[in-house]
Amino acid sequence: MLKTIWFDKIVAEKRIRLYVWLSLATQILIVVTGGLVRLTASGLGCPTWPKCTEDSLISTPEMGIHGIIEFGNRVLTIVLLVIALLTFITIFRTHPAKRQLLAPTLSFFATMVLLIVSLVLAVVYGPELFVIALWVLIAVLTIMFVAAFIRRAKRAQRISTLVPAFGLGLGIIGQAVLGGITVLTQLNPWIVGLHFVLSAYLIALASVMVFRALPKTLGPVAQTTTSLRWPVAIVSAITILIGVVVTGAGPHAGDVDTPRNGLDLEIWQHYHSYPGYLMLVLIVIALVAQWRTAPTLRSYPTRALALLFVTSVAQALIGVIQARMGVPPFLVALHMLGAAVLSSMVTFFWLTAKKAK
Repeated sequence: MLKTIWFDKIVAEKRIRLYVWLSLATQILIVVTGGLVRLTASGLGCPTWPKCTEDSLISTPEMGIHGIIEFGNRVLTIVLLVIALLTFITIFRTHPAKRQLLAPTLSFFATMVLLIVSLVLAVVYGPELFVIALWVLIAVLTIMFVAAFIRRAKRAQRISTLVPAFGLGLGIIGQAVLGGITVLTQLNPWIVGLHFVLSAYLIALASVMVFRALPKTLGPVAQTTTSLRWPVAIVSAITILIGVVVTGAGPHAGDVDTPRNGLDLEIWQHYHSYPGYLMLVLIVIALVAQWRTAPTLRSYPTRALALLFVTSVAQALIGVIQARMGVPPFLVALHMLGAAVLSSMVTFFWLTAKKAK
């Protein structure tokens, strides 16, 4: 009975659509909850890692609301990992090279178990030399098994959802470790920024997975739109990266005693706006060209570009308003949500424009 439930219900091929959308939604959600941690000054609600305190794995009543918020964000990471694992297993079952991929897959999971063991040893003994040596070994093995997996998967089926699903799970593990480093460095603004950059990448990866997994009919794409695919992607990435720097200069550090990066917030807000406006101009040009080619939102490329335009305009408006109002927490949270959605929309635009012949 359990076997039937597992294979016919939980990891059945028909569940792929649900899992890929859940992956994308939860990757965006954890950006919002991570923003909540920072904006409520709960970044050190759990002052250590991997445990919440020196004596407790979870938050305690004495830690108050800050401990609950920070620990809740850590629990959400586990939820993301479970969704990623279910997605990977469901897709893996239908892949033509699953037999060839079994060895590197099992080796990778064994390495992750070893990683967990090493973290337990670090908690018990501290960062002793043998623990550090074990981490180096784990890093080398991870690189070897990941490379072997990707090489074999692409050799069997170049365009598939399996590699993005695998990368998503690997990225979530990386996020958990990076989150731990963030806490251990007392919310260093550059590490916090790197935390968001990795989230943006994982959102893009989840978007690739959604795009490849769902059946769709692509309409014609204007040549101008195709030509602007890379410029829009590059400028949007620059906009987000400078936005991360701006965040590190802003007042919301995640804890009242956490220092900022020392840059002038007002000046860097202007630096952030310049590529943002350029991105919007490029999107408008691409949308006008695309509308002339396929003037209907039923066209998948036109619809993806229109949604990107709406997201970019909303993001620009929120950015201007929050700058004028002194970056209030609510608008900062909306701006972070907008950045997460923008990462997804740019990816969908890049993929639809890529399909032009």
